[in-house]
Amino acid sequence: MFIQKKIFVALFLSLSVFVFVGAPSASAKGNEYKAIVNHLKTKYRAKKVKIPFVWLARFAVGVVRPAGVKSFSVTIFEDLKFSRETLDAEMRLAMRNSFSADWSPILRVRSRTGEQVYMYMREAGNSIKIAVVTIDKAQAAIIRATFNPDKLAEFVNNPKIFGISLDDGGGRTDNKEISKPKENVLIEEKNDN
Repeated sequence: MFIQKKIFVALFLSLSVFVFVGAPSASAKGNEYKAIVNHLKTKYRAKKVKIPFVWLARFAVGVVRPAGVKSFSVTIFEDLKFSRETLDAEMRLAMRNSFSADWSPILRVRSRTGEQVYMYMREAGNSIKIAVVTIDKAQAAIIRATFNPDKLAEFVNNPKIFGISLDDGGGRTDNKEISKPKENVLIEEKNDN
């Protein structure tokens, strides 16, 4: 459950970056995701965690394309065996060797507790591709997604899936509907004595 929350937060942050920052132009290499997955498997003897029904979610995203997301892949590992002192340097080298010059490093975070997050992105026609790697203690998650930034911005402005609004109704209002608060007026009565 903890790793699922981390994946959601990582995806949300990465998609937010694309909405507000934009993306650099580049062309594709292709096997970056697999290279990082193989690096974690071989270098850190990580065990892959099976995610039930992920194939169904990938199919649904491919058909529905919610929020402009065209495709995604998620791989989760557990029981990584690494040295905290060398992990950051090893991962930076692995990322640099796996991602071509077309990919731009967007985010690299290393917390005091040892958690590490790496994020890369590139343009692919009218789409954006992102790759996010998070490592925490003995767990890791690798996420790859392709999405249309225009559709994502449209979704952020008006969140609907299958024509059903995801807005709670209290979030957005038009400027016309916003009323100014009334000032408290203190009326004093004068007594003529």
